[in-house]
Amino acid sequence: MKPYDKILIRTSLDEGGEVPRTGDLSDSPDVIPYGTTKVEDPVSFFLDNYDDNVNADLKATEVNYIYIRGKDLVRGVQKGDMYVYYALDAELDMPASWANNKLKTSSGKNFVSVLGQNKDDILVGAEPFVWTVPNPPTGVTYSLIGIVVPAGTVPDFSGVTDFEAFVADNVNVGWTKVTIKTPPPPPIPKLRWQTTFNYKQGDVARTMTFDIGWNGIPIGTYVSFKAEKEEGPVPPIFLDKTKVVETKAHFSIDSDVPAGYESNITFYFYCDNAPAAGSTVTLKAYYLTGESPQKPVTVASVTTAN
Repeated sequence: MKPYDKILIRTSLDEGGEVPRTGDLSDSPDVIPYGTTKVEDPVSFFLDNYDDNVNADLKATEVNYIYIRGKDLVRGVQKGDMYVYYALDAELDMPASWANNKLKTSSGKNFVSVLGQNKDDILVGAEPFVWTVPNPPTGVTYSLIGIVVPAGTVPDFSGVTDFEAFVADNVNVGWTKVTIKTPPPPPIPKLRWQTTFNYKQGDVARTMTFDIGWNGIPIGTYVSFKAEKEEGPVPPIFLDKTKVVETKAHFSIDSDVPAGYESNITFYFYCDNAPAAGSTVTLKAYYLTGESPQKPVTVASVTTAN
């Protein structure tokens, strides 16, 4: 993309437009995530607080408003189009993966137009971009990329392989890593029942599979199991509360169990409403034979029916 140096989108409050830009480039005060609050007069509001970073947290699964502003660096009339994109942080160096992630404005446009008439004019997009923010999996983070180009042209990210260097060398690009507030998870249903049985490993140490399976159990319920005696098996015989997402399925863990190990094992079923009559939950312990093809050998199997 041919450099465009007429309008500045800052990477920090004290930046004047010199390149390369240094320091933290990922907290632009001009690519502005503003949460779920829509500003009535964005031009006046974001002009008045140009000396402040007013970036706010975003809310997952809700409509959030994104604003953008810049500064005219040269004399004479400057007409620009401002675009905003969202991207996974892990994919920033691969613009092909996010170049189509253009946010639309509240009126459905791909960009906001700005007009600078004098050097040092502050240029604010007159309407927000809107983004229904996804609920990210653990460890997944997002960024917003703002860019201003001459009016009537479109951004071109071809050839960009180092996004941070790209931002450092182009004053018309701003980058903001966003913080997304996720909704609290729904409460875990109440404990409906628990079943305890005595488990004996026997005289041979083995790698055992402890498998909890069910048939006819409602989606959204939870299951878990735990051995009373934690010492010995590696890892301990334990499955934390785990959500049921299919009516017939199973979860399992493998554990190296020493010879002679003995303990009570309890499995639990969490459900607010009565499950279907005849639905079952089974906890089974088995190992695989050494010969090929391997076959499961069951050491213990306990079923509770509703």
